[in-house]
Amino acid sequence: MPKYVFVSYSHQQGEWVWDRLVPCLRAGGVEVLIDRERFAAGRALVGQMDATQDAADVHVLVLSPEYLASDFCVHEMERAIATDPGFEHGTVVPVRRCDCPLPDAIRGPNPFYADLRDDGAAGPWDLVLRACGAELGTGAPAWLRARDEVRRLLQRGQSVNLVTGPDVAWRPLVADLLRKLSDLVTVDLEKPAVYPRRGLVAEILSVLGATAPVPDEPGDLAALERALDARSRASRVALIHFDSASRYDVDFFRALRYLVMDSRRLTLLVQSRRPFAALLPNDHPLSELVLGTVELHGRP
Repeated sequence: MPKYVFVSYSHQQGEWVWDRLVPCLRAGGVEVLIDRERFAAGRALVGQMDATQDAADVHVLVLSPEYLASDFCVHEMERAIATDPGFEHGTVVPVRRCDCPLPDAIRGPNPFYADLRDDGAAGPWDLVLRACGAELGTGAPAWLRARDEVRRLLQRGQSVNLVTGPDVAWRPLVADLLRKLSDLVTVDLEKPAVYPRRGLVAEILSVLGATAPVPDEPGDLAALERALDARSRASRVALIHFDSASRYDVDFFRALRYLVMDSRRLTLLVQSRRPFAALLPNDHPLSELVLGTVELHGRP
């Protein structure tokens, strides 16, 4: 069963917590307990804090000057340390995010805290993730760099090929992109319903919100083009397990190339185990498609 991890932090470090720490924890397979998702308006704050914290297996304390100056944060810290005051069981994980003195309750037992003042090093991240029972299959900095680069390219309207190793947490990376890019939708090419071309076209239109029936081939491709043209801006679609795409015919790939490169009505996130260029013959209609490449592999 996944561990429940309570994250205690000051909102001055909120952006880092929400955009970097929490996605890594989630991608590693843990259930994150955090105020912005668990607390409800109209109910006592401290009561909700305590109830949420009491459900946790592990407490991550993101230390900073603002954290130590906050009565609410200190309340959470003291309650967490009270569950393991000698830091003997590894259930309280101090994370030093900014320069600040360690509180006496942490300095006294002298636990091996994680120094993430510079979060570009894999070692401190590994300390945190291991303590929480999380595993990315690669270092957290590499996972975050891949996610950030894919997101940057998609936001610029550029299609991108995410090349993933077999044991890395790429599905949660795509899920995090879906949360951040509200108009990004995903289609799994290993889903049985999309094996025939018409089924794939129908699935793409369905996840984009189109409700009209899809005609039989060859009218399915014209229906796809009309639906994309009717949208106010280019559509962003993640095609995962693209290694399976070779089963589709040339007409489909020719239409895809037109929609991405000529009419620019479609921006693709292509996830595959092998680089896109290696999936198709050189004379294939998609071989001329220009994609940014982002690689996410396991630990060396």
